[in-house]
Amino acid sequence: MTIIDVFLNNGQFNWDAINTISNIILVFVLVSITGWYASEVKKQTNLMVIGQKRNKILEEVQDVLTPAIDWLTREIEAIQNKKIGWHRYTSGVCGFDYGLTRFFYNEQYGSVRSAFPKKSSGGLRDVLTRFSELNSMFSSHDSLIDELNKLYVEIEKEIKIPEIKERLIKMAQEFDKGKSSPYGLNIENPYLFFSEFIINIEETIERIPNSIQPNIDFWEENQEELLKFRETPHIIEISKQIRSKLIQLRELDETIFKKIEKIRENYRKEYNFTDDEVEPFRSAL
Repeated sequence: MTIIDVFLNNGQFNWDAINTISNIILVFVLVSITGWYASEVKKQTNLMVIGQKRNKILEEVQDVLTPAIDWLTREIEAIQNKKIGWHRYTSGVCGFDYGLTRFFYNEQYGSVRSAFPKKSSGGLRDVLTRFSELNSMFSSHDSLIDELNKLYVEIEKEIKIPEIKERLIKMAQEFDKGKSSPYGLNIENPYLFFSEFIINIEETIERIPNSIQPNIDFWEENQEELLKFRETPHIIEISKQIRSKLIQLRELDETIFKKIEKIRENYRKEYNFTDDEVEPFRSAL
């Protein structure tokens, strides 16, 4: 039987056969269209999911990974170049005003700065959940800084004593004799101000070029006597401990830096992030 025999019956069209074939073709077309539409919807859904995930990962990069890399870079440089400033705030809390930075905010340190604010973003929680070893590393980092803070407090106890207070006030008065603004110290409490100069054994005191800085003048003029206040057996021992802790901290910083940089680079490749997306603030400079 030929195809013609199917559609013709005694010279007449076989409408039943034609209708059956037409229905089969129609069903096939409808199935094909439905399958194509479902495929397109799936593609669009996948693209939407990928887009949402990309945005979420980008938030982690911009809010957590890149800032952490920047903080670590500055901290390593501060340790290497002796640019660490410890400070006792009027509120009574103490900590590092610059140079060293805790990753996590802690109520105990109040106004002392931290890399991540009190109300951490969802990005930080996601990063620490996905890379749990970072949570441990960040905590170890902060513990080292807390230990360093306690050592500085020990130095403070040795320096902020009545004898040194009296001497610093007298030295400031002698320095200010015959000097008018802007060459006088003009410091409300020179004892507290210069006692922290003495306490900060890991801070290199430098003058800003072409500037008038009476506090630096005072330090340079009296440096020999001021440095002698550090020469007690207890402060000498604490200074050794501080330098040892700073070496540990720098090594840990370098390890964390490499870990975070690798995570960020993998994200860059996987989600095709641009340099401006990875480091948005740098591109704005």
